[in-house]
Amino acid sequence: MSESAGALPSAWAAALAAAGSVPMSAAETRALAAVLAEWVGDALSDPVDSRKAGIAVGAALIDSHHTQPESLAASITVLSDHLPTGIDPAVRTALYAGLAAGYAEGLRDRTRREQESIRIAVLDAHRTGEARFRAVFRGAVLGIGIADGEGRILEINEPLARILGLDAKAARGLAISSLRRPTDPADYWDQYHALLAGRRRQMTGEKAFVRPDGEVIWARMRASTVIGDDGKTALVVGLFEDITERREMTELLRHQATHDPLTGLPNRTQLLEQLTATLDGDEASRIAVCFLDIDGFKAVNDTLGHDAGDRLLVQVATRLREAVEPQGHPVARMGGDEFVILLPDTAGPQSAIEVAERVLEAIRQPIVLDGRELTVTASVGIVEQPVTGAGPSEVLRAADITLYWAKAAGRDRWALFDPQRNARQVARYALSQELPGALERGELFLEYQPIVDLADQRVRSFEALVRWNHPEHGLLGPGRFVALAEETGVIVALGRWVLHRAVAEAATWPRPPDGAPVTVSVNVAVRQVRDPGLVQEVRAALDAGGLPPARLQLELTESAVMEPGKRGRPAVQRLRELSDLGVRIAIDDFGTGYSNLAYLRRLPAHTLKIDSSFVKGLIPTAGAGDGAAQESSEEPIVSSLINLARACGMMVIAEGVETAAQAETLRKLGADTGQGYYFARPLPADQVPGVILSGFGEADRQ
Repeated sequence: MSESAGALPSAWAAALAAAGSVPMSAAETRALAAVLAEWVGDALSDPVDSRKAGIAVGAALIDSHHTQPESLAASITVLSDHLPTGIDPAVRTALYAGLAAGYAEGLRDRTRREQESIRIAVLDAHRTGEARFRAVFRGAVLGIGIADGEGRILEINEPLARILGLDAKAARGLAISSLRRPTDPADYWDQYHALLAGRRRQMTGEKAFVRPDGEVIWARMRASTVIGDDGKTALVVGLFEDITERREMTELLRHQATHDPLTGLPNRTQLLEQLTATLDGDEASRIAVCFLDIDGFKAVNDTLGHDAGDRLLVQVATRLREAVEPQGHPVARMGGDEFVILLPDTAGPQSAIEVAERVLEAIRQPIVLDGRELTVTASVGIVEQPVTGAGPSEVLRAADITLYWAKAAGRDRWALFDPQRNARQVARYALSQELPGALERGELFLEYQPIVDLADQRVRSFEALVRWNHPEHGLLGPGRFVALAEETGVIVALGRWVLHRAVAEAATWPRPPDGAPVTVSVNVAVRQVRDPGLVQEVRAALDAGGLPPARLQLELTESAVMEPGKRGRPAVQRLRELSDLGVRIAIDDFGTGYSNLAYLRRLPAHTLKIDSSFVKGLIPTAGAGDGAAQESSEEPIVSSLINLARACGMMVIAEGVETAAQAETLRKLGADTGQGYYFARPLPADQVPGVILSGFGEADRQ
């Protein structure tokens, strides 16, 4: 519990003591506050639990005679000041809502009991004697009114006279129906007429009374009838409690529970209520939700301060109101710098797009904060669909996802929800969650693609390529899951598995007829290169597999090593240690990343792999005359890369070789080895020894 939360019991006891006098000692008040604080503290992890705790606290306040509205207000204030700042806003809202509900229901039950006791006393006094009746009538705290069987007032006491704003004597003979207002609940007067007609004996209800001075007083009424000798209603006795303050407090608490205190906009709770009601409406209608987020809002907080950030949010909220509320579109603040606009009845996606564009344009207008003119932009995710087929949470989730599509596309724009794109992302996420288990279940295996000497067509190495035999999706290549592994961090475990498996399998390969040892090439991801344990991991794999270090080549992309300065030094140092160990280092996909040539010279690399995109461009250009030497479109670039590698003392591997012409061109340009479908597709592990011993024929090139 935080220091602020630890001070809650004493602060709560002091607030209750200051709110009003109750028949409790200071020690009893402190004990009550400690119990209430414990109930609250145990329920701050879940909105359902926090609401239940709030209801219990509200009821306990009434049971301990803290019936003044000030006690409820003081409790809300103390909780706001002392609850931990990091709790979920939904938990805080549920707690306050439960507290208000429990307090109101407890007070209602208490009043109901008091009214019943007074009602019985009035009826009993009326039967037993005028003097006793007058004593109860005049001494009651509640308003009491007596009417005849026709509904005309016979007498009211002073508390009721104050509620009605009438003189007690002047009220005599007034028809109760004259107090009716157009906004009264219809059920209230239905009960009243049934009471006069003798169809019921009691009624309860709440209504507003407008005093002559215009003040509105809310009262809760409980009425009973006295039946005459003729079996008809002779008298109606009504008890009236002024609930104006309580109702105002309840409305205030409801407003606080459903509105954002900073901007005054509806909050997530009210938005969900509105969205739920809209989705439960006409099944033939359509709905749209625009989920908006201010671009770069964190920078405003970090540079100008949180007070300035709050003022910016208020100005954005004002602009949103002005842009959409005249058209009847509710806008709510979800939290932070996120807002949602609800379009209850749309004619299609274009309706929502027009609103989004209007909102984005309104936000783009300069905003002045502390004398500085800021240019603010936002991104909007739009979901537009029929009202059927999704719940409020699903609609908001889809809009939130789409918002980040807009941000990824460059910000200051809108994006429209695409179910197919979302389905692909969901499937991709599901795949990422299954990957760690796939390692444990043995669903991964390696295939090996030959790397061939361009001069004599002999196999010099094999690149280990991981495959996933997925139980549902079938065979998955690395393009389907390696990027996911990098995003989720599983790449370290996956890379470790590939390294150990490739080293162990390569150790069993036979020596080729020419006696030159065949190496195995293993890809190493960026996270692995930055892992301080990489060198030890490679040592462990070599020792366990029994493979000489010279027969292992690690392939790293430019992004893994091309980081000049302090950040890149540890990675380079690890590569030097591996090189000193005898392991070969290859720079993969060269030409597609940083291509920092000066830095490349200082790397302990032995091989440079030319990316397949350059090799694919080795196609003769059109227009060369007969007998003239034709030059391919990418040939000058490939030639420069090969010369660069030679200047750095590196061997050259060309990736993506698919034709004999490409292979021949690369050989003439000085590349050492090639890799691609022209030579062979990736092979199962059990076919590698045969290829090493006898080479491959035309069938392997298919």
